[in-house]
Amino acid sequence: MQGYSDRINHAFAFAAKHYNALAPAGGGMEYLAHPANVAIILARHGCEQVTIVAGILHHVLEENPPDRWPVLEQKIGEKFGSVALAVAKDALEPKFAWRGGERAWQSCKQEYLTQLATAEPRALDIIAAEELHACGSTMTAVRRLGVEYIRTVSRAGSEQTIWWYRSLLEILTARGDWPRRDMLAELRLMSTDMVRSLRHSEERR
Repeated sequence: MQGYSDRINHAFAFAAKHYNALAPAGGGMEYLAHPANVAIILARHGCEQVTIVAGILHHVLEENPPDRWPVLEQKIGEKFGSVALAVAKDALEPKFAWRGGERAWQSCKQEYLTQLATAEPRALDIIAAEELHACGSTMTAVRRLGVEYIRTVSRAGSEQTIWWYRSLLEILTARGDWPRRDMLAELRLMSTDMVRSLRHSEERR
């Protein structure tokens, strides 16, 4: 893939447009920093352009309530194609119940693991990049602010978080059709650091 991509640039412009109504005043750049970092991780690991585009667009769906998805999905399909849309949807965390309310953390993650067992490999690229960014940014904040910071960034307790990363790594390891073993190794190392910090945080309480 060449250094500049009009499709990736277009995906960020689309995300910025549809984040405007969601981001708090002055917080638009913070909203876009997450998909930008995920896109960089995907590119660094040699993922193809459609995966990077889908990784950006999947945030648009994930940050919007489900009642807006039909319109957004139609626009994404028209502007970026059916493949990018399918990969973006395959990577979506099932955060919302069918009535639209946000689901409990544990039931959401359990269904997500079931989904990831059969998701297409490009969706797994996005999920792994998401978790690499989450682990990396959290651990950087921990080094700056202390282990107490961890308890402010997640609805999950330490044991739930440990369970999540252990289960996620098991799913990714078992997916022999997913070629990104370098991403898996990096995620294993970073999540181990996260778990170590969580346990240290609990010991100090």
